[in-house]
Amino acid sequence: MISYTFSLSPTLASNLSWYVNGVSYPTHIVIIDALIHGNLTAFANAILHAILPALTLALSTIAGIMRILRASMLEVLDQDYVRLARAKGVPEKVVINLHARRNALIPVLTLYGYTVASLLGGAVVIEDIFSYPGMGYWTTQALLNNDVGGIMASTLIFGIVFVIASLLLDIIYALIDPRIRY
Repeated sequence: MISYTFSLSPTLASNLSWYVNGVSYPTHIVIIDALIHGNLTAFANAILHAILPALTLALSTIAGIMRILRASMLEVLDQDYVRLARAKGVPEKVVINLHARRNALIPVLTLYGYTVASLLGGAVVIEDIFSYPGMGYWTTQALLNNDVGGIMASTLIFGIVFVIASLLLDIIYALIDPRIRY
């Protein structure tokens, strides 16, 4: 039995009929359950509890993505077709939006594929640190309790998420770059 230590404010949680022993009903996701039951105070409290773990996950990946985006954009802006567009007198906004941005996004999208994997792994650590009841926390508890079924289920779910993210990435590649055809 996995026990969650994540909770709403104690005074708020004691008044909620759908939040019993640290588990919310019916979806077991406090943010969604608060909206289902129309309790905006519990929703705001749950959002406040999610801000720090979300920021921790996001900030760890934003720097790498921004660095790759900047390098890719500088490389594309130095290409001949961009210089030709500028020489023809095309406004800089059009040059960046029409000519450069789509080509600069391809390496960034590749990085997003790897970012999904790192976010899944990071979620395991972050949710355990913040005692946030999610897939990562559940996976950690399954590992600590030698729950082979839980470990296999979490591995399967993480694998499915990674495969779906890779599929979506390939579809987005084809939309952004017309030279890519499958």
